[in-house]
Order: sequence, then C-alpha cells, then structure tokens
Amino acid sequence: MTDDPKFSVLPEFEEVWNFSLFEALTSRRSRRFGFGMELTHGPFVHKSPYEPYPLSEEETAVLVAAACGTTGAILCEGDTQGGMVKSVGRTHPSAVGAHRTLLFFTNDDGLYLYQADKAKMSKMKEYETVEDRDKVWNFYRDHTVKLSDGRFDLPQAEPGLFAHNLWVTNRPGSTLFMPVTDISQDLIRLTVNMCDTRGGARYVKGGGYYICDERRGMKPAGCEKWADKGLLDRNKVLPLGRLEKIIVSWLCAEGAMMGQLMQLAMAATGIGGWMHGGFTPLVVMGGTPICKGLGFRFVTPKDDPFPNPVGLDGYFEGFCPPYYKDMDAAVEAAVAGMGEKLDDWERRGMTLPHTVSNEEFEKAVPGLSDEGVECVKDICRYIYEEYGKFPAHNDTMHLLYFIQAHHLDTEFYDQYFKEGAYIHTHKNHFEKWHKGSNIPRRDD
Repeated sequence: MTDDPKFSVLPEFEEVWNFSLFEALTSRRSRRFGFGMELTHGPFVHKSPYEPYPLSEEETAVLVAAACGTTGAILCEGDTQGGMVKSVGRTHPSAVGAHRTLLFFTNDDGLYLYQADKAKMSKMKEYETVEDRDKVWNFYRDHTVKLSDGRFDLPQAEPGLFAHNLWVTNRPGSTLFMPVTDISQDLIRLTVNMCDTRGGARYVKGGGYYICDERRGMKPAGCEKWADKGLLDRNKVLPLGRLEKIIVSWLCAEGAMMGQLMQLAMAATGIGGWMHGGFTPLVVMGGTPICKGLGFRFVTPKDDPFPNPVGLDGYFEGFCPPYYKDMDAAVEAAVAGMGEKLDDWERRGMTLPHTVSNEEFEKAVPGLSDEGVECVKDICRYIYEEYGKFPAHNDTMHLLYFIQAHHLDTEFYDQYFKEGAYIHTHKNHFEKWHKGSNIPRRDD
C-alpha cells in the first residue's frame, strides 16, 4: 500500500464526488481500447503507441467504493422487521440485506479480495462531511487482502475466455474485477422464512410452504413429517427448483449492480473499461487443470459431471460440507445471526437507524422456533444427501460478470470514431490524476 492519501483534500476526487449523476448515466459506455492494447484485424486495426499504465491504488479504491462501499445504517421500516436491520448499508441494494457477494480483483501486482463483509458502519450516514471522504481509502486499506503475487493465473485462450475477448481481457495494465456470490447461506435463511411460521410470520402466514422435488416426481424434500405435524401446508407446494431460483435471482443481481456502479464511477473518474460475461466460470474460478484461476475449492457431486465451487478456503466459504461436517451444522451456523439481539449488535460497534427502544423494536421481530429450524435441517439434509451438493440445482458460488478498468487510449477513438466516443474526464484524466507523469510510449 502507498502512504495514506487524504481523499478529503484531493482535487481530482472532489471532481469525482461532484460529478453529475445523469452525465455519468448518459455517458456510460463500454470503452475497451486501453494503453498497450492492439487490434490486428477487422475495421479498427490499431496498435497503441503507449505502454500499459496500471491504475493507481487511489483509482482502484474509488472503483471499489462505488461497487460495494459502506454507506451507513439501513432503514428496515415495516411491521415485521425481522433480522434485516442487522445489516450494513452499501452502495448496491441486496435482497433481505444478504450482501453475500464479495469482490475479487487482479492487476499486474497480484490477486486481491475486498472483504466488504468485515467493514463496519460508524454512523447513520457514513459520508456526511468532507473529512468523511477519507473513508474511501480507509475502508479499502483496512479490508483489502492480497491473495497472491502477480496477475492471477488465467490463460489468454479458450475455454477460459471467449474468443472475441482474447485481445482485451485481463491484459497488462488492466484491473479485472470479479464479483463472486454465495448462494448457500441465504438459501438456508430463505427456507426458514418460507417454512417457519411458528417462530412468527415472515414471508408467509398460516402454514409454511411444502417443499417438493420436481426432479424426483414431486416427492417431499425431506419435510413430509412437518406437514403431518401441521408446520407446513400441503396446499402450498413450492418446487425445490423454484425455491432455489428465488434466491439465485435475488443474489446474483448484486454482481450486476456492482458492475453498473463501477462503470458510472469510471465515467466520473475518466477511466476506460467495460463489463462482460465472455468467460467460463468453471475455468476462471479454478475448477479445471487448465489453470489455478481464483483458487476456489471444487467438489464433484454424485450424478453430476461438473465440479461445484464451494468456497475459497479461509476467505469465502459456503454453508455446506466440507466447511461444515454436515448440513445440520451448516444450518445452525446460517441461522445463528438471525436471532442476534440489537443490544449485542450495537456492542459490536454497529449503528441502528431507529429512535424507538431496542426492546420495542424487537417485539415485532419474528423469532425462530425449534420445529422450524429442525424442518429446515431436514430439507437441507435431503438436498445434500440426494444430490451430493447444496444447493441441488445450482452452484454454491456464482461468478457471472467481469468488470475491467484500464486507462483509455483516446488517440484510438480520435482515429476511428466520431466526437463523443469519450468525455472530458477521459481527455483530462492524466493531467488530473497523474500530475507530472508522462504517458510511457513504446520503443517500437
């Protein structure tokens, strides 16, 4: 890390902070051609006259803050607040306050992980004063960990990258961001919310949903006895695949929103780049002998030829074996935070948004019943024993998007495109962000 910069006094960040939202929205474009890049065929044959020039840590911190920065306390207004109030607000929304997407990124120096889940809020609105802008750097400094030296291991070839992206993706000088989402924890919590009505009404009133496995002839997914006991309503049939689709749709949207926010910040900062899905997650995450990729642990389930990414050991682990001895233990861990008292939340240094007493607020919070938790254990155990993985029909961890950032070679756009292909922030970027630096030219 460099010496701590003060974002509160950086004139270049002042311009970013005050940049028009709608100018960022209307000027958002995919701008792929950066310093050091080359197109060898097609209508835009061009070789950049400049050497690759990596993003500074300050520039990287701005993009990370845009993607998943800590913003303060969430509001959680409603008649059954649940446990959502015990979540930290971020720049991107998250269904039920899950925030189970973490941002990996690689550049010429290494592979990194920004641990947004460890960043605490300090007040209702995290950025109120000019001095608060220093937190952009402080959060980045305190919660970014280096996983390995050098650009991460991903060959510039198929099948890791699709052919049309080989010339540009993960090139020297670029920073490649990769949001990875865990489905397992909040599939467990969603199942609690759909099934446990004895602890208090959450997503359903009356009996809970009766989870059945459509791939096994609609047989009950380990929960038949709970319908017999009246906890679940046999008239409320919910196919297992649909249950999983709910949480996958909710959570995988986080990576897309993070990418959009980063692109808006690129426009404000004058950085080029774009977002795409032209890669094979199995290869990128490390599930083949081709390369190490992100280094995730993979487990090959029974009756499924494709290995399943379950986590990155010690950093981002799924709520399933091998990180837990069985699904019962995984369920216990996943629901543990749902019953945390607000007084304990505050003792951990967190801020609450409301002015009512914690005691009054918690009167409306649904609890967890012993029967409900045991029912969820049975459902999750069924999934794991039947399919050898959790979830049943989806990967545990998902990587759907790349967001790449690089310094834009504006001369390429001047040669081949009409005026308006880039904006004033790109034109003036080096003058503002790299004062006194010459753009290094190639020798040839």
